[in-house]
Amino acid sequence: MDTVLFNFHDVTLILLSFECLLVAAILSISQPNRPLSTWFFVGFLICHSLMALHELVFWGKEFRLWMLDVSPNLFFLGSYAYYLDGPFLFLFVRALLYKDFALKRVDLLHLLPLALYAFLLVVAFYGLSAADKVQLIETQHIAYSSPFLYFDAASKYLRVGYALFGLALVWRYGLRLQDSVANINRQDLVWLKAMMLTILLLYCLDALLLTVKLHGLVTQNFNMDLLNDLGVSAYHLNFLAINVLVLLKFSRFDTVEAIDSETNSGQDTEDAMTAEWVQRIEQGMQDPAVYALPNISLDKLADALDIPARKLSQILKHHFDTNFYEFVNRRRIEVAKARLADPAFDHQSITDIFYDVGFNSKSVFNTFFKRMVGQTPSQYRETSRREPDGGKGIFQSH
Repeated sequence: MDTVLFNFHDVTLILLSFECLLVAAILSISQPNRPLSTWFFVGFLICHSLMALHELVFWGKEFRLWMLDVSPNLFFLGSYAYYLDGPFLFLFVRALLYKDFALKRVDLLHLLPLALYAFLLVVAFYGLSAADKVQLIETQHIAYSSPFLYFDAASKYLRVGYALFGLALVWRYGLRLQDSVANINRQDLVWLKAMMLTILLLYCLDALLLTVKLHGLVTQNFNMDLLNDLGVSAYHLNFLAINVLVLLKFSRFDTVEAIDSETNSGQDTEDAMTAEWVQRIEQGMQDPAVYALPNISLDKLADALDIPARKLSQILKHHFDTNFYEFVNRRRIEVAKARLADPAFDHQSITDIFYDVGFNSKSVFNTFFKRMVGQTPSQYRETSRREPDGGKGIFQSH
């Protein structure tokens, strides 16, 4: 990048920086009642805008000289963002997936690596004379010197750690979603995992680049061709990943069902598991206005039954030995079984029935029905009318 002004790689970085700032500005001023997750996403975008500018100034000769004319003290301004985009990503995912998330004092620890890096720059760069700063930047000696290179590598490895923690959050969210939602949007979950895996790949590529640099520092033999190829690949993958992430922000993330981050384990279980609570749940689940809601959630069921959401989750787990997803859909299947077995519902197609009982996906209905009953809905409709119980289940209601 030292030979041509505004080459293809420069344009990629400029476009990325401008796009991130533009989207961050749009999100900041256009959305009323912006959730906390949006602000973390805005911070993440601003970081990537600064990082793109930093790469442009750090490796582009003409941009580097221009920055020296302005002030050498501004040269590393964008590098601080490498210590912030990981925390912003992690906090964005937490705030997006868990509705009870709130910032705590312990979250200030995310700023500790940034503070250490700032201290390093004060000692190793800002404390130097203006002439020494200019020489370090012009010769790019600082890019391959041990103090800076170690901290640069630490920032890249730290980002990999944040991406792994973010992926773990999404994975845990997917497992716990069944405790809170009856109709799970699998596509949102797939996109969330794909997003985190893509970002993890990007961060791993950056970490690999710094690993090669560290190897060159130890052996005093830097493979410049390999470093250039890895760096350029990271630029374009970053551009692609950010664009996908922005697209998902506007198309998918608003429909993500946030859940509680924690569920009480066994505390107060005996108090909650009274006959009154259990009876209220069983009676409430007889009402189609409750179980047949396509978007029924743990919170909505708790409101309908006038039971605290965490108490309800606890009762389902310890008394009914199931999670919310299984509990509601078992009830729906029981009603569907009764209708399929009843000649009075012959005028209804299987599609009409699964919509009426609350399912919004034929594949989910068929899969759940086959797992629970051992037959497909059409097979069950043909055979169940010969059974004396008419296909009714534990709730005994249509």
